[in-house]
Amino acid sequence: KTLATIEPEGVMACKESPEWEVIDFAVDSGASETVMPEDTVTSVATQANAASKRGVQYEVANGTTIPNMGEKELCCVSDGEGYKRKITAQICAVSQPLMSVHKLVKAGNTVVFSPDGSFIQDGTTMDKIWLREEGGMFMSKMWVPTKPADAGF
Repeated sequence: KTLATIEPEGVMACKESPEWEVIDFAVDSGASETVMPEDTVTSVATQANAASKRGVQYEVANGTTIPNMGEKELCCVSDGEGYKRKITAQICAVSQPLMSVHKLVKAGNTVVFSPDGSFIQDGTTMDKIWLREEGGMFMSKMWVPTKPADAGF
C-alpha cells in the first residue's frame, strides 16, 4: 500500500490554502479599540471612517500618539472552534493586532482570563472561543477568507 495524504474536512482543510489569511490577535484589556497594522490582511482594503476623518489618535503605552488611518471589516473564522465572526479593526501603526476586551464586553461578550482556561464567550449563542497564553499574552488566532462570499459570509 502507498502513502496517501488525507486532508481533514471543513475549516481545517482550508487553512493550508492561499485563500485564507491568518491574524493572531493579542486579547488586550488595556486597549480601548481593536487595532492592527495596515499590512495585516492584505485582501481587505482599509476604508476611511468617521474616526480617521476626524483625526482621532491613540495614545500608546510610551505616551506617544498614533493616528487612526481607517478601518478594516473582517469576516473571520476562529481557529479551534470554526465559529464565524465579524470584527472591525481600526488601522494604525501598532506592532501587532490587538483585540480590545472593552469592545468585546461592550458588544455583549464575556471575556475570562483564568488558570483553568481563558476564553471569549458570545453573550447570545454562549459559544466559547478559547484563548492560548503565549509570552504573557492571551492570544486568539482568526482565519480570514480572501473571498468572504465563498466562505459563507
